[in-house]
Amino acid sequence: MSMSLNLRPERGCSVWVIVGWVVLVAVGVALAWYGFTYEARQEDAGSESASVEPTAALATAATVADTPLAQPTAAPTLVPTDTPLPTPTLVPSPAPPTETPVVPNIVTGADGANVRAGPGTNFTRLGYLDPGTQVPVIGRYSDWWQIEYEGGPAWVYGEIVTPFNVDDVSQVQPPPSPTPIPSTATPIPTATATPNPTPTPGPSADLRGLVPNSYEVEGAPGPYGPGGDIWFNLDITNSVAWEVEYNALGTWVQETGQFQKSWTNQAFKPNQNFTWRDRIRISDTGTYNLWMRICFTDGACVNMIGPVAVEVK
Repeated sequence: MSMSLNLRPERGCSVWVIVGWVVLVAVGVALAWYGFTYEARQEDAGSESASVEPTAALATAATVADTPLAQPTAAPTLVPTDTPLPTPTLVPSPAPPTETPVVPNIVTGADGANVRAGPGTNFTRLGYLDPGTQVPVIGRYSDWWQIEYEGGPAWVYGEIVTPFNVDDVSQVQPPPSPTPIPSTATPIPTATATPNPTPTPGPSADLRGLVPNSYEVEGAPGPYGPGGDIWFNLDITNSVAWEVEYNALGTWVQETGQFQKSWTNQAFKPNQNFTWRDRIRISDTGTYNLWMRICFTDGACVNMIGPVAVEVK
C-alpha cells in the first residue's frame, strides 16, 4: 500500500496563522508605542503649561506695568471771596438817669412831735407825729420847721426832730400869734378844774449860776389818760462864764418820786440858753405835782420850778 501526503490544506492554514501572528504583533507594537508616546505627550503638555503660565503672568505684569497710573485729581484752589461783614446793630445809649430831686425833710425822734399851727407852744396843737415819722419841710422860722401836714402848712419844734437836706430851706413869715378873745365875746364854757398855780422857783438853793426861766406842762391840769403822754417844756439859762455840769435834768413827780430824765451827764455852756421839750407818762390815776428838777454831779438835787398840778384819770 502506498501512502500520499496532501499538503495543501496544511499550507493554507499556516499562512493564515502567520498573518494572524503578524497582525497581533503589529497591534501590540502599536499599543506599546501609543502608551509610550501618551506619557511623553502628557509630560510635554505639563511642560508647556508650566512654560505658558509664567509667560502669561509676565505678560499680565507687563500689561499692568505699561498701564499708566491714574494721576491724583488736584484739589480745586479756593479763591477767597469778599464776604460782607455783618453790620453791627447800633444799641442806643441808655438815657442818663433822671436825678431825683432832693427833698428837705425832718424825722421825728423817739418821743415823736406835736404839730402846731405856728412856731410856738402858744399856737393851737393840730396833731401828733409818731416816732420815726418823716415829713417834707417847706420853710423855717427861728428854731421851728414849717411842714406839710394834712394838706396845709404846720409847724414842728426843731430841737426834737432830725433835719435832712435843709440847707436851702428859706425863712418864711410865721402866722400872727393867737389873738386874745375880746371881752365882749361870749365866753367859751370850760370844765371846772382846780386852778393851776403859776410855777415858781423852788426852795432857795445853790443853782450853780443856772436861772430857770419857765416850766410849762402842756394841757395842764388835764385830765390825762393813764399811761398817756404828758408833754412839758424847759427853759434854762446859764448866767455864769463857765460850764455847769449835771447828772440829770427833767420832770420829777412829787407824790411818787418818778423822775423823767430828759438829759443825763451833760453841761451847760457859759451863758447858754437851753430849751427842751419832753414827755412823761403816769400809769396810775390821781392828782400829781410836777417839778422841773436838776441833779448836779456832786449828788445834790434841786427842784428848780414848780409844782404844776395834773390829773390822771
